[in-house]
Amino acid sequence: MIQHRPWLFSRTPSMLLVLLSAPVWLTTGCAAPVKAAKPILLKEVEPRYQKEARSIQADPVGYLKKLEERCATLPQYQLVFYRQEKLGQLQPMEKMNAKFRRDPFSVKFEWDDPNANYAESVYVHGENDGKLLVRERKGVLFLPPAVRVVAPDFSVKIGKSKNPITNFGLANMVRSSLGPITDPDIADQIVFNYRGVVELDPTGSPAHYLEVLRPVTKHWIHARQDVYIDADTLLPAGVDLWNKDESLDARYRYARIDTEPFLTDADFRLSQGHPKFD
Repeated sequence: MIQHRPWLFSRTPSMLLVLLSAPVWLTTGCAAPVKAAKPILLKEVEPRYQKEARSIQADPVGYLKKLEERCATLPQYQLVFYRQEKLGQLQPMEKMNAKFRRDPFSVKFEWDDPNANYAESVYVHGENDGKLLVRERKGVLFLPPAVRVVAPDFSVKIGKSKNPITNFGLANMVRSSLGPITDPDIADQIVFNYRGVVELDPTGSPAHYLEVLRPVTKHWIHARQDVYIDADTLLPAGVDLWNKDESLDARYRYARIDTEPFLTDADFRLSQGHPKFD
């Protein structure tokens, strides 16, 4: 039975402490060492990909800006989203089905894995009292699964994820990759290297690989960012963020992107236990 208990996140401090240590917010275990994808040299790029490769290589910043603009015009889409983040230690990769709508900004995640802590989550700007709704697959401690009602950035504030759900989206991914070039203190020190086409893990899709090297600052904590663009769809395929010590800090993948789904308001509701708001 799904129970709706939003008060568990807004009241008793001792209960909050219990929740923060419970597996509902943290997947335990240690992931296997992660290695960077091995790029194929440009001379080995298939003929059908060479024209795009030359465009990226000639003007990587301009190419990313156009990619951001194109993604920002997409009214809605659905895709398979992979996420792996270092939260104390590098966590196992998650896989979820994602639905996105530009207006109003809406995101829904669904976890198919029966071992996942969650079943689904949904955020719609201007609805549900501005909260993120999360339906658990596993309850906290001995409690049954519940629908949690939390701030969109709650998991970030308690150190259990790196980004709020409000940062999700293809355009936002490209925009974050372009962020450092707007910083006048480091803009002229950033190096863009087109490395070729890789077979992107874990999807196996061919992707153009653009390496971005930049100084580490208080605001820009990653020394390297690997940006991947699907070689067939020419949409964002993923990004890797690397620390100064060359350890992986975060990895995101976007696969099987459908840019023409028919999504309605019903697609951005929990399938079970969706709470009512006055």
